[in-house]
Amino acid sequence: MSDVLFKIIAGRFYKINAGFFLLVLLLSFGIMNAKATVQIHYEIMYSITSSSWFLNVALLVCALYNLKCISFALKEIANPANSFVFEIQAADTRKQMKLFFVCHTAIYSPVAAYCMAAAAVGFGNGNYVLPVLLIVWQLAMCVVAALVYIKRVNSTWQLPAFSLPSFKLFRRTDFSFCLMQYSLFNRKGTFIGVKLFSLLLLQAMVSANADKIRMEATCVLIMFSVSAHALLPLYYVQFMERELQFLRNLPLATFRRFAVYGFTYAMIFIPEVLFLLLNVQHSMPIEIVISLYAVAVSQLLLYTAILYLKNMRTDRYTMVVFAMFFITMLFLAAFNLWILFAVQLSIATVLFMRFYNDYEPLIESK
Repeated sequence: MSDVLFKIIAGRFYKINAGFFLLVLLLSFGIMNAKATVQIHYEIMYSITSSSWFLNVALLVCALYNLKCISFALKEIANPANSFVFEIQAADTRKQMKLFFVCHTAIYSPVAAYCMAAAAVGFGNGNYVLPVLLIVWQLAMCVVAALVYIKRVNSTWQLPAFSLPSFKLFRRTDFSFCLMQYSLFNRKGTFIGVKLFSLLLLQAMVSANADKIRMEATCVLIMFSVSAHALLPLYYVQFMERELQFLRNLPLATFRRFAVYGFTYAMIFIPEVLFLLLNVQHSMPIEIVISLYAVAVSQLLLYTAILYLKNMRTDRYTMVVFAMFFITMLFLAAFNLWILFAVQLSIATVLFMRFYNDYEPLIESK
């Protein structure tokens, strides 16, 4: 049973969040040279294990990541395709605890590994109380998650203990707004998390370059932000092709369907555009900001069109996002932003118009 849990929870977690982890790795280890990277992470780890303020921040980050893991696992458990997981009710509590503890540790391990390394740095510098608290917190995160899973599996017909409030912004859910409504109602946790992460990236850039913000740095961070948003097209295509599959029987033009995605992405990136207009207007022309906005929208449209290709599984899509990130970075240095926008939009339109009618959902995405 442990192998099954690993496949449906841990396996899918890393497949779907591969772009997020790539982004974190690039920001953490891919920007500076090796010596500077080691030094800055050593300073962070030392601060966590020597200052109660830094420790509290680290514990909060651990708790937020743990909530992300728990939320994902609960959605997978609730998936009708995984209803067999409820057969674990037949096992005793001790066995259930072991299964879910090990499974959750697998998805929580990236944060736990970093905290364990920080604790080792603390012990090496003669600090003991704060590193021990950090280790105990990691254990508590996994135990609490396992208890939540046990309660869920053994409470088949009960409602979840907690849920984020839903945001119904539109009185009448027009077809054009259906994906925005889906984001704020069904995927509110993921959507809010991606937007906060994106805006925090931009705020970090502004804080680190208070004197003069370079256009190159802004472009790079916008591409990081687009990569973080790459998870949304995956959810949107699954939603449109499964929950709203009946729309294929309606007399809607293919381009009209494509335009819904474009309209949604245009709305999604409005917070980033407003942030840039308010904070970098003194160092970056408005035309550049608008062109970055256009490139971001066109790239998500390209990701959407790619998802309609035959046999485009989640792991393949993740590799495409990785490749597109680096290819776009090369093009940013060689071409005008409006040219890049036109190229991406043209390719996205051609692919969508060509493959939309031939699309068949894969069993993997159920």
